[in-house]
Amino acid sequence: MKLKVLNLDAKSAGEIELKDEIFGLEPRADLIQRVIVWQLAKRRAGTHKTKTRGEVNRTTKKWYRQKGTGSARHGARSAPNFVGGGKAMAPVVRSHEFDLPKKVRAAGLCHALSSKAKDSKLVVLDSASVDAVKTNALGKRLNKLGAA
Repeated sequence: MKLKVLNLDAKSAGEIELKDEIFGLEPRADLIQRVIVWQLAKRRAGTHKTKTRGEVNRTTKKWYRQKGTGSARHGARSAPNFVGGGKAMAPVVRSHEFDLPKKVRAAGLCHALSSKAKDSKLVVLDSASVDAVKTNALGKRLNKLGAA
């Protein structure tokens, strides 16, 4: 597969031959999705936490006597069905990360690159150097390329 090489002024600077083993595959959405879910799961903080009935600051004394009140039997006020009680099945601090085999990661990258090449959304630059380090000038050049 051949692709045009551009410079920062969006002018042609030649052609490059891309390997069909990487850029010529028929994209598989399931592999790409597995890699994306893996990346997003690694990124999650997992710092959510709520107090359970053993962690709330409530008394553990029996609320009222067992029999004779006409109401249901209750123990501590820290039970989840009371206001100020702990949360049942509360979230805990944990890591959401899971393992993904290296071959699946590599295959997902190849299929993502193949998808971009198939949709003609791949841009190859000869060099990304500029004369003056100015954001405005670089932004205009990237707009010409359709990248910004």
